Amino acid sequence: MSRQDFVAALLAEIPELQQEVEECEGQLQNEMDAFAFFTQAAKGRGDWPVYERCIVLADRVLSGSDAVLGSAFRSSFLEHLDFEGSRGPEAWRRFTPQLQAAWEQIAATNRRLMALPQKGSGARSQQGSQGNQGHAGHHPRKKKTSSRKGPRGRRR
Repeated sequence: MSRQDFVAALLAEIPELQQEVEECEGQLQNEMDAFAFFTQAAKGRGDWPVYERCIVLADRVLSGSDAVLGSAFRSSFLEHLDFEGSRGPEAWRRFTPQLQAAWEQIAATNRRLMALPQKGSGARSQQGSQGNQGHAGHHPRKKKTSSRKGPRGRRR
């Protein structure tokens, strides 16, 4: 399935998205975002017939997409869905096993990435990593402020 096939199927299954898809001006990520937000909103309302239509299409996209569409689907559709709240378990139950596996894979990758140490950027973080070597527990001192100073820092 290509982007063009996806858009045609999306509008055939979910004509409510016609105007929003037109406003995306052919940008696949935005079209996928619109689909994800529409699906998430259906879940939020507990509108299970609409949610089911979305899931049927999502399953078709996952199983038959080309590389570009598949990547956009994973990053802009699956990643935007959550299963929190009172309707989360029902929404998860309605997901196909294939969609569940893909969502779990993305969630695991995100957890792994969030657990990795993050390197800061700029001179300040380089100085912090190089300048404090051997000074475990050393914290920069806070500037002392005096209550006798006026708003511009001059003594009264």
